[in-house]
Amino acid sequence: MTNLEILIAGVQVGPYESENMFWKNFEESISMLVKEKNPYLIALSELMHIPYLAVVKNDEEFNFAQTINGEVVTKTVELSRKYNVHIIGTLFEKEETKQGGFNYYNSSFVCSPSRGLLGTYRKVHLPTIDHPSLITNEKYYFEQFGGGGTEFPIFTLDNGVKIGCLICFDRSFPEAWKCLSVQGAQIVVVPTATFGFRYDLYVKELQIRAMENNVFVLAVNKAGNEVYPENTPKRANFGCSNIINPKGEILELAGDVPWSSIAQAISISTVEESKNLIDWKLERKPEVYKKYLYQ
Repeated sequence: MTNLEILIAGVQVGPYESENMFWKNFEESISMLVKEKNPYLIALSELMHIPYLAVVKNDEEFNFAQTINGEVVTKTVELSRKYNVHIIGTLFEKEETKQGGFNYYNSSFVCSPSRGLLGTYRKVHLPTIDHPSLITNEKYYFEQFGGGGTEFPIFTLDNGVKIGCLICFDRSFPEAWKCLSVQGAQIVVVPTATFGFRYDLYVKELQIRAMENNVFVLAVNKAGNEVYPENTPKRANFGCSNIINPKGEILELAGDVPWSSIAQAISISTVEESKNLIDWKLERKPEVYKKYLYQ
């Protein structure tokens, strides 16, 4: 499998218009990519089916949430089968508790054209930021009722390739990447919906994470100007979706056009080649780190 070559792709979701427009743009993007590039894997941006709502605290926004058996996942699985391609979608997820309430999550999910839903990843790191260029409080939506992710799972695609997912703010925590790489991840998919000052180091940060974990990175950001709710400041999602190899080299880099895509053929053997240069996992000293961390 180390000589395996696959084509991976990402779709930069545009500003939220309506549910109907989302599904129209979503399927058109998938259809066009399959027709023109025939990718093995397609990933989309964070919270793909809704506006980025964490700029306000409004209980009505919880109406966007769906269960893992809801329309977003069901339709995405159907598209995966229809176009014979793995799809990584994203979701404002809700899960009923034993007490009859709900926990809420910022989630990604992996669909196989032959096996359906492979599983979900729930965002672990939930930002609270108050900056002139970036205001967000994701804890209000995804943590206050006991939600928030607690695991870093690995998913195996139909061809045996192992992938992991991180979501947006997760990318800035080296420990999260290491949790995936020590489990054998070969590709890390990073859906984002980021804007403001986070533009400055967006690509550079991902290059370093790819190199220090010997993994490919497929990062897919939202793109375009979004105003939601009405009368809130415009958010300029800067796009810059990218594909980076395990040596930290940029293979593909998008601009800021909504509903545009990136695609690149990759060789899984590059993972082993990068490890032959430096296998960072073998050089770690966890017995030293634990004296200072996690206390």
